[in-house]
Amino acid sequence: MDKNLTISTPGPEWPSAAPAALLLVFGVTGNVLALIILCCSSKNHKWRPFYRFVCGLAITAGGGILLSHPIVMVRYGTEFKFNYPQPLCDYMAFIFMFTIFGSAVFVCAMSLDRFIAILYPHFYNSLTKNRRVVSTIVGVWIFAAFLSSLHLIVGLKSLSFFPGSWCFLDFVEDGTSNRILALFYSLTGIMILAITIVLNTTVIIKVCYDSRQKNMCITKKNNTYIMVFLFLIVILFTSCISPLLITIFGHAIGTISGNGLLELNAIRLSISNSIIDPWIYIVFRKDTFEYFKRMALTLGLISESSTTSGTPSSIKENPSSDPIDSKSSKDLANPS
Repeated sequence: MDKNLTISTPGPEWPSAAPAALLLVFGVTGNVLALIILCCSSKNHKWRPFYRFVCGLAITAGGGILLSHPIVMVRYGTEFKFNYPQPLCDYMAFIFMFTIFGSAVFVCAMSLDRFIAILYPHFYNSLTKNRRVVSTIVGVWIFAAFLSSLHLIVGLKSLSFFPGSWCFLDFVEDGTSNRILALFYSLTGIMILAITIVLNTTVIIKVCYDSRQKNMCITKKNNTYIMVFLFLIVILFTSCISPLLITIFGHAIGTISGNGLLELNAIRLSISNSIIDPWIYIVFRKDTFEYFKRMALTLGLISESSTTSGTPSSIKENPSSDPIDSKSSKDLANPS
C-alpha cells in the first residue's frame, strides 16, 4: 500500500444556502413592493380597513425576514463554523415566531374583516373603522410578541435547529415544560388556521349564494374576483403553515422525533407564506386582471365583444375598482 496515500473523511453534507437566500431576497423585495404599491395607489383605496391590514401584514412579514435571514446567511457563509450564542439564538427564535404567528393572525384578522363586511354590512358600516383597524393591528403585534416570548418568560431556552441556521421554541427535546408549550403553540396555530378557513369558506358560500339569487352581471363579476381571492388565501395559507404546526404537534405528543430536514423544510415553508402573501393581496388585484385584459385586447388575443357583452356601464367606467373594496354593489358590503 502506498504510504503517501492519505485517506480523508468527508465532511457533513450541509443543506444548500440557496433556499435561505431566496427567502431573504424575495421575502424583502416582495413585501417592499407591496408597500410601494399600497402607497402609490392610496388615492384609489383611501386606506380602507383591508389595506391597512395589508400594510401591517407586509411590515410584519418583510420586517421579520429582514431581521432574521441576514444572520442565517452568516451561518451559511462561514461554512457552518459560526455557532449562535444563546442570546442571539433567543433573538432569532423570537423573530421567527413573531413573523410566523404575526402573519397568521393578520390573515385571520383580514378574513374576519371580510366576514363581517359581507355577512353583517350594517353592523360593519356602523363601526369606527379606522380606529378599530389601528387598534386591531397593534393588538395583533402585542399578541404575536407575547406568544413569541412566552417560552423565554417562563425560563426556557430557544433551540438551534438543523443545520444550526435557525432557532425556535424547543419542541424536540424531552421535558414536561417543553412539551406543554409545544402543544400550546401548535394548538393555538391550528385554532387560528381553522378560524381562517371557516371564515373564508363561509364568505365563499355566501358569495356563491348571492350570485345565484341575484342575476346581476356586476355582482357576478365582483363575486368571481372575491371567490378566487379567498380560495387562494385558504389553499396557500393552509399549505404553507400546516406542516410546521403538525410537526410541532407531533413532537409534543411523541409521534415525531429528531431534529433534521423535516423541521428545516417545515420552517422554510412557513416562512415562504410571508413571501406569498403580498403577491396574493396586492399583485393579484382586479387592477392587474384588468391590465392584462386590456393587453390581450390590444394584442388581439380576445375580442372586445366577449368582455363587454351584458356588462353594465358602471364596470367599464371603473375598471380599477378592487374586488375586495368595490363600491359597485351594495350586497358586497365593502368598506367606505
